[in-house]
Amino acid sequence: MTMDASDWDARYRDRPDPWGSEPAETIRQRLGGATPGTAVDLACGDGRHARWLARMGWTVTAVDHSEVAIEQAREKDADGLIDWRVADVTDWAPGRQVELALLSFLHLPTDDLRALVARAAGWLAPGGRLLYLGHSIENYHRGVGGPPDPAILPGISDLASASAGLRIHALEHVLRPQGDGTAVDVLLDASPWQLLEHR
Repeated sequence: MTMDASDWDARYRDRPDPWGSEPAETIRQRLGGATPGTAVDLACGDGRHARWLARMGWTVTAVDHSEVAIEQAREKDADGLIDWRVADVTDWAPGRQVELALLSFLHLPTDDLRALVARAAGWLAPGGRLLYLGHSIENYHRGVGGPPDPAILPGISDLASASAGLRIHALEHVLRPQGDGTAVDVLLDASPWQLLEHR
């Protein structure tokens, strides 16, 4: 699948910094105490999560298909801590193992998203972690905000099938205040299995 960045380029030109400069609270809670290592931030947008990870000591490669988003992200990375890449995340790969694969509010047709989550799981080093956070299909029916296209909104079952073979730490809905209503996100937190001692 080839992703067309033109709509996102226009969106970032019209409204820089569309989601603020701080990470999503769920990501802050999940990763705030994690030991830093190498991370990839897929569909990083203008880089709010990548910058936060870098401040926490992570070595970050951040990827987005929007050249405008990456230009804005580089401008906000005054110390040049992050490796910014313009690429289509559906066929990009880091070329090495990583301790964290972050997919935050990355919405694709569910078959493509499942394939990407499964592929990103293959990049994880022993002890590594895959974290997906996005608008749930439940948000389309019960929540507020988010994409109006149900074909790009994953459910619990989509992420469960994508993460088959991983150790699941969390796979759940997250309720988030949104204006006068509540948004429904979906969270997957998973890692490769480690060898277990036989007793």
